[in-house]
This record gives sequence, structure tokens and C-alpha cells, in this order.
Amino acid sequence: QGFVTLMCGDGTNDVGALKHAHVGVALLANPPPKSKAIKAEKKLPPLESSVDPPEMRGDEQQIAKLGEGPRQRRKMGAVSAADKNRQRLKEMLKEMDEMEKVSLVKLGDASIASPFTSKFNSPISIGHILKQGRCTLVTTLQMFKILALNALILAYTQSVLYLDGIKFSDSQATLQGLLLAGCFLFISRSKPLEKLSTQRPLPNIFNACTILTVLLQFSVHLVSLVYLTGEAKALAPPRGEEHVDLEKKFEPNPLNSAIYLIAITMQVSTFAVNYQGHPFMASLRENKPLLYSLLLSSVSVSLLASGLLPDAAKQFELVEFPPLFQQKLIGTLLLDFISAFLVDRTLKWLFGRSPLRQPL
Repeated sequence: QGFVTLMCGDGTNDVGALKHAHVGVALLANPPPKSKAIKAEKKLPPLESSVDPPEMRGDEQQIAKLGEGPRQRRKMGAVSAADKNRQRLKEMLKEMDEMEKVSLVKLGDASIASPFTSKFNSPISIGHILKQGRCTLVTTLQMFKILALNALILAYTQSVLYLDGIKFSDSQATLQGLLLAGCFLFISRSKPLEKLSTQRPLPNIFNACTILTVLLQFSVHLVSLVYLTGEAKALAPPRGEEHVDLEKKFEPNPLNSAIYLIAITMQVSTFAVNYQGHPFMASLRENKPLLYSLLLSSVSVSLLASGLLPDAAKQFELVEFPPLFQQKLIGTLLLDFISAFLVDRTLKWLFGRSPLRQPL
């Protein structure tokens, strides 16, 4: 009937159904893990350090009783503490043996036919598979959107620079690569939520929400790129030669610096705009490494654009902009981010839900 099925079984008679199901989970003959509270109650206190006293003859014991009463009582207490420690050590070794027996996984026939195997005889692992699968699917969808938008932004900026015979310097390309690499690394380490959501994610990238959000977001970016490129060209000196020579020595100019800051800001903002978060994975505030990476990138670009870091701007071969152009640059980039964010959230509200298939 077109439904996506999941089958869990523990025997040879389940092999056929496990192979034909979309998702098969084999169950083994181990009981499910006990709760943390029960485990905490069974934890034993730490061993007390003590030394067994040497054996004493009868007369020596009499002397000790007469002359060394307190000392002898302390030794007797040490003997009783040693007995308790031995008993505790035996219990700990017994518990370790039981844990080793439980951790030993014996695969059966059902495990051969299933892509997933649970070491317990309870279908409790089904929830983990669904949560991890949804988180992986949503991460893949958002990565497709981010890569598509970054490729379109980079294509436009590189074409603008090429037509004017300009390129990025080595230090500029290095900084851009480091910032984007950090964002890609931390966005892929998103964790699923503990609670399984009733909402279903979109099944693939070929849907109205994904296609429209890429096209409309790039339209917003394109308007900002065209406007800021025109403003930057007005500041740049006119090009004297018609032939484009990309092998010549790099010389910074207002157009190169403006295009570089625009491109890196828009590419970083796509991560913040297209990050999915709840209800399938940890939100941006909960994903601290990604949040700090985005904040560091945004603050760095803002300081470079405003001219507050002249030494860093010189290191990355950026020219200083007039105050009026600085205001236009920062204001346009901020408006671009807000507009792209509103476009994404509106389309997600309209087309971002995957409807349940009704039985025939």
C-alpha cells in the first residue's frame, strides 16, 4: 500500500519479514538495561584501607590485653574492617562477572537478515533508530540547501571579480576557508532530541519547501549583491586595461574588499538561516560549538567592515571604506539576513510538514 514498514524479530521465522521490510531490527535474548536509580542503589561504597594484624600466641594476647588495651581494640577493629572489605570485594567481582556475561553479544539468524541489531529482547531501540534517522535526514536536507546557496553566491561573486580582473588574496581565501570549515564541522555534529516528535520531516530534497527556499533566498542575496557591487564599483578606480590578467600580483581595492566581505557574510549566514533545530535535533542555542563559530565569524566580519581592526584588515589585505559605505554595507547585510530568515521560516510554515499517508 506504499507505507514505510519497520519489522523487529528475534527468530528464524522472522527472517523473511525482516528482509522485506524497509527497516529490520533483530532482537537478542538479553533483558533490557535497568534504570539508573536501581544501578545507583547497587553501587558499593569504596574499600577502606586496612592491614591484617599478625597472629599472636596466647601469652602475647594476655600481655596485650593487660598493657595495650586501646591498641588491641584498634587492631580488632581493623580485623573486622578487613573482613568487610573482603566481602565487598567478592560482591564486586561477582557483579563484574555478571556484567561481562550481559555484554557478550551472541548473534542469531535474525541478525543476518537485519541492518540493525538490538542486544536486548525489547523493542526499546526502535525509538533511538527513528530519532537518529530523522536527525540524519534533516541534517542532509539542510546541508543540500546550504551547499546550493553557497555555490550560487560564490558563482556570482567570482564572476564579478573575474570581469574586473580581480581575485581574492591567499590570506583572504585562507580566512574564508577556515570560517566555513568550522561551520560545516559543527553543523554535522548535531544531536537528536530525547523526545520523539509527532511531526514528520520532509522525505527528500525534491519538494516545494526546499526548492522554493533556495530560489527565494538566493533572490534576496542577489538583490543585495547587485546593490552593494554597484556601490563598491563607484569607489573603485576605473580599470585601465581591457585584458584580464589573473596571474598578476594581487592589489587590494574597494571592489575586492567589499565583494569578499559580502560573500563571506552571506555564506556564514546561510548556516544560521537554514539550521533546522527543533523538533528533530538540538536547537542552535543548544549546539554551542556551531553557535560560537557563527558568532565569531559574524563579529570578525563586522569589525573588519567597520574598520575597527586596522591591523587585521591590513593582514588580510582589505582597504578601508568611507563611513557612508560602511553604513550601507552593514545595514544591507543585516537586512539581507533578516529577509532570508523570514523567507525560510514562512516557507517552512507553509510547506514544511510531511502529511501522513492514509490507509486505503
